This record gives sequence, structure tokens and C-alpha cells, in this order.
Amino acid sequence: MDKIVRTSKHYEYNRSFGDPKEIDIENLSRDNIVNYMLILKQSDITYSFMMEVFGEFDGESLVNPYDTFTVPVGRYGFENKNGKLVYNTNTFITTFGIWIFNIFLINGFNFSKFFGGYINEEINEGKMSDINQELVYFLAEDKIDIATYKKFQDYSLFLMPFENILAYTYSEEVLRFSETIKSKKNELITKYKDQLDKGDFAIAEKIEKDLIAYTKEVLKDNVGIDSYISGAGGSIGNNFKNIYIMKGAVRDPDPNAKQAFNIVTSNFCDGISADEYSVVANSLAAGPYARAKKTEQGGYWEKLFGAALQSITLDETIEDCGSKGYIEVTLTKKTINMYMYNYIIEGSKLVELTSDNMDSYIGKKVKMRFSIFCKSPNGICKTCAGNLFTRRNAKNIGLTCIQIPSTLKNVSMKAFHDSTIKTTEFDPAKAFGLEP
Repeated sequence: MDKIVRTSKHYEYNRSFGDPKEIDIENLSRDNIVNYMLILKQSDITYSFMMEVFGEFDGESLVNPYDTFTVPVGRYGFENKNGKLVYNTNTFITTFGIWIFNIFLINGFNFSKFFGGYINEEINEGKMSDINQELVYFLAEDKIDIATYKKFQDYSLFLMPFENILAYTYSEEVLRFSETIKSKKNELITKYKDQLDKGDFAIAEKIEKDLIAYTKEVLKDNVGIDSYISGAGGSIGNNFKNIYIMKGAVRDPDPNAKQAFNIVTSNFCDGISADEYSVVANSLAAGPYARAKKTEQGGYWEKLFGAALQSITLDETIEDCGSKGYIEVTLTKKTINMYMYNYIIEGSKLVELTSDNMDSYIGKKVKMRFSIFCKSPNGICKTCAGNLFTRRNAKNIGLTCIQIPSTLKNVSMKAFHDSTIKTTEFDPAKAFGLEP
């Protein structure tokens, strides 16, 4: 249950008030707030404005980011893909937070045409990731320029200090939650005591998942959980869990230890119990070790890849080597970005995978030209290599293969911030293609 439910207030346009020509933040009130929102421009959204609208003074805010209002017909305008200014032909309801997000980051940069005019859904870590991924596509396809993209990123960073008023980090209920969950937690710990004593990390993970599900249900309408659920200030599976629920499985750094893992059932809010203190101390070694030692492998392989593949270049003299070789891949929403700008074989035609047609291929198994089958004697032809390199004026394409060991290196570096033990179940026969 990752969707947050909020008890919000609804506001309407005040016809008796009218639309002021300039926004005077000192005169904002609940009576005129919608009127102000409807004439809001990107330049109006300043630190003072954000504090006046969402800041809490004497225990009360003017409005909340999740409070809603009705947008009348013809009051939201944007430039469509044909360069024509169009307006909403129907009323629609949105939140103050989503409205400001659109005005400041989407409409303010003339990006609305790429996102259906208006993004009217919860803006969380996942949604921001999707937006940024699409903008990268538009940048590669010359639909936006690099200067605008950089400015968009700068404006996104401007919003970061407002996390504490847009997505609350604490509430009394959250600060007391370790007490709220204690009964449920003790019940599970007692039930699986033997497995936990033996360091069964899979059971520890199961307990954590059950308690996190319980947490989301209990705090589903509490603002103190917003930053964790949204991803704005840590995650519920790492930060919140460690602070208010339990530390969980910790790998023993001693290679000769009797068991590979020990389970810590205490949390940071209540304090680490005396008999688990040494285990938690051991956990502090995992992050620095991964960052200092495990990055060695990825870093070493980066150098090997660079040395071995730096001579591979794009053969700019051949558009298509005529190779009949191809790979078969099933394009999913999660993996399609790895194949962007490669050529899909459709009968006698080649179709470049772009942001314009990618939705029509998601979930489909396709035949795709691939560099390993290229017949060019002087590098890799543009068709087998895909069009990304040509779009970005890159010739030494072998160096891009460093991305593979770089990913391994970055995974080790991220372990510095998250030492949570996670398990994954899979069918080996399907994983290795032995079964469909």
C-alpha cells in the first residue's frame, strides 16, 4: 500500500475576489488562494511564496500540499506539440502541490507538451525518475537543448530545501511508533525465535516485510510517513525500519564465524540492546569495506574494459553492413531504456526505437540488430551499433562499455548507505532460458 491517503480540504475559485494583476504574498488567504494559483508563473514561485503557502506558523498552514482545488475551464494553458497555445476544455481537480510542480518545473520549461499537458498524479521518487528518464530521451532526440535541461535540474534542486514542509519527516505518531509496533513485533520475534537465533536472514526479512506492511496500514493517513513513502527523505525499507522497527540481519565480518549472519531486533529509536551492540558495531564495517575494498573490483575492471575496448569505433563510412544477425529481446517498461535507439527488424524494414514509438513495443518480443553481428571491417556500422552514438556525436564507442563495470562499482559504493540484507527468489531454469 504505497499510495498515501490524505484527509484534505477542497477550495474553489472565489468569483467575488477576481484575479489580481500581481501576486502579493502578504495578502494570501484561504479566500483568495485559488485565484492566486490560477495566475501563478514560474518566476512567482520563490522561497517566500513557498513558506507563505505551505509553511506552518503557530501550528497552522495556509494550505497543505495535498489540499485540492478545482481548475475552471480555460484557466490552464500550455503550448502543444504544434506550437499552439491551448487551454483546458473541462474543469479538473488537482492538489496545490501538484499544481505548483507543474507551473514551476513542467509548464515553466515548456515541457507540458511532452506529458499530456498536465501531470495530475502523485509526485514521488518513482515519478521523478520517470520524468528525468523521458527528458534524457528528449535531449538525445534534440527535442530540448542542453541549456534548458541544465536549468531544469537547477530548479529541481531549488525545491529540495522545502522537503520539510512538502513531505513531513516527523510527527508525534512517528516518533512514538517504536512503542506502537512493539506488541506486533514481539509476537513475530517470539514466533520465529529459533530461526532468528540461528541467523536466518530470510526469516528476518519476512518479519521486516510484515512489520513494514503493518506500519503503512497504521500510518496511512499520517503526514509523518510522507517523506519515507515518497522517497523524498530516505526509504521506509531502510531508514524508517532501522530507526523505528529493527536493524535486521547483519553479516559477521569474521570469515571463521560460526554463523554468517546475526539478527538485531532492536532499533535506533529505543536504543540498541547491550547483547546486540557488538553486532551493530560490526555492521558499521560493511559500508566502509564495500566502499574502500569492493569498489576495487569494479574499478579494476573499468581499466581493463577501457584498455581492451578503446580501439572499437563507429564506422562512419557504412550506414548498414547488411548483417542478417539479430538478438531477440522482450521489451519491458523496466528494461526498454537499455535498448533505446537500436534498430528493430520488422519484416524488410528497420525501425529505430525512440520515445515516440517505445510505448507500442513494451511487452513485445522483438528482433533487434546488435553490434556483435556487425560485418564492418573498420569498426561497427551505424545500424548494428544503434543510432544513439550518431545522435550524440560519439565515435569511440568501445569506451561506453565501461558502463558495465562502473555499475558494479556503484553498487558497492551504495552499500555504504544501505546495508539491508535482501533476498530474491527465482527459477534457475527460467533465468537461464532452459524453460519459457
